[in-house]
Amino acid sequence: MTPIDRDAFERAIAMARAKGPAQQRQIDEKLATDPWAKVGEFAAYGCQMDSLHLKLWQPPPCWINNPKAVLAVGDDGIMGNYAAARLLQKMLAADLSKYEPDPLNALFDAAAQRKRKDDHANPPH
Repeated sequence: MTPIDRDAFERAIAMARAKGPAQQRQIDEKLATDPWAKVGEFAAYGCQMDSLHLKLWQPPPCWINNPKAVLAVGDDGIMGNYAAARLLQKMLAADLSKYEPDPLNALFDAAAQRKRKDDHANPPH
């Protein structure tokens, strides 16, 4: 497991627990019986489903194992595999984990950090 994935799992577990007492209890029960990484994947799935407002049949980016292969097939319309693979490619290019619990905000933050770094490296004259 990479440090980036570990961080994403920690944040996903915390976000899932913060959704309410029932979710906190569910995560705590899973932590008591399942491997920590499995709970992290479960939490990341739920967080991505919520943060991306996905339909039940649409996969989150964390479910895509080979984005290049999915993209090669082409856009699948409302099924969502293509969209999830495109988002995952953007996430990976920004050095984010495929388990990032809030992908769009994380991509926005990564872009803002790059802009600040670029602005600092190239100040206006």
